[in-house]
Amino acid sequence: MHRRHILAVILVAALLAVAPQTARAEVSTDEVKSFVNSMASSAINSLTGKDIAREVRKERFRTLVHDFFAIKSIGKWVLGRHWRRATPEQRDEYLQLFENMLLERYVDGFKDYSGESLEISRAEKRQENDFIVHTMLKRPGGQPVEVSWRVGVGERDGQHIFKIVDIIVNGLSMALTQQKEFNSVISNNGNSVDSLLEKMREMAKPAG
Repeated sequence: MHRRHILAVILVAALLAVAPQTARAEVSTDEVKSFVNSMASSAINSLTGKDIAREVRKERFRTLVHDFFAIKSIGKWVLGRHWRRATPEQRDEYLQLFENMLLERYVDGFKDYSGESLEISRAEKRQENDFIVHTMLKRPGGQPVEVSWRVGVGERDGQHIFKIVDIIVNGLSMALTQQKEFNSVISNNGNSVDSLLEKMREMAKPAG
């Protein structure tokens, strides 16, 4: 199966968010597992129909990202040390391109959904309000894929707020992989943030 489709299916079953915040009430691992399960259901219901027009699917994907992930925070983390020396104008363009690039990179994979399911095995607490949910992506006719979801927990108006902070696929962090890719582009082009922005403009262009 094409790597991009595998990642899109993983995103179907829930996607890359804010650092964990302090939450006063104790959070159970069952709550965190339920969150991952509900994310999977939401993504499947809104994104996987084969008769959905590409632009409609893309906007639904954008809504999902805005609803469930702090895309700006993960984008800043991925840019790493280069964020600190980027100008305000570069930062603004980078964050918009980061979102659009991810949408373009993965949106077409959702139409190839063919009954994959996410089996949740267990959740573990790493630190206060920082959890890992271990799952297995089952694929009809294909090898299962190990997927772990790092979930941060905050609190708003007395309610727990759950956010995916990373996706680890067969032991490989998607956020770290993206950071390495961006660092390579910048370091191979005179340590220029503009060189990354130029590449991202191409990657963020709508297909067709």
